[in-house]
Amino acid sequence: MKGPILSGKRIKLQPIKLADAPHFVRWFGDKKVAVYLLRQKPITLPEEKAWIKKMLRAKDKIIWSIFNENWKLIGNTGLTIDAKNKAASFGIVIGEKDQWGKGYAGECLKLIGNFVFKKLKYNRLELEVYMKNKRALRVYEKAGFLLEGVKRQKLKNAITKKFEDEGVMSILSKEWKF
Repeated sequence: MKGPILSGKRIKLQPIKLADAPHFVRWFGDKKVAVYLLRQKPITLPEEKAWIKKMLRAKDKIIWSIFNENWKLIGNTGLTIDAKNKAASFGIVIGEKDQWGKGYAGECLKLIGNFVFKKLKYNRLELEVYMKNKRALRVYEKAGFLLEGVKRQKLKNAITKKFEDEGVMSILSKEWKF
């Protein structure tokens, strides 16, 4: 499903396109970027292009590329939509390491939350996160997400070679403050 363009103070979210694929391949091949992603093995350009095509056809997914104020592609984000239950699942990666720590993920989350709660009129936004990903946890907590629980040693991290805990976090429409 192709989503709308969402604009913030310093970022713009645009629907992914095939031209973005080489950036995604580079990011997902970088262990420092991929360590807290569900996909932790390198991907080929043809595989990534096939995935983008699949996402654009999917009826329950919206995936955006994240551009900073200089029109540099710095990451991607997306939603899995559950229209029946008025809920969505969220994911994000800032793939350009030189853009880490600049507040882009938080601004992206505000755009996504406003889209989910104000435009779609959904009740719930949720996500799953590696409990060792302290930067992500800070962003989510700052936005008002609550930790619902921890799935102990749920994920076998292909990069660290360890079993790691996965947290489930959510925020409800009535709790959204942005």
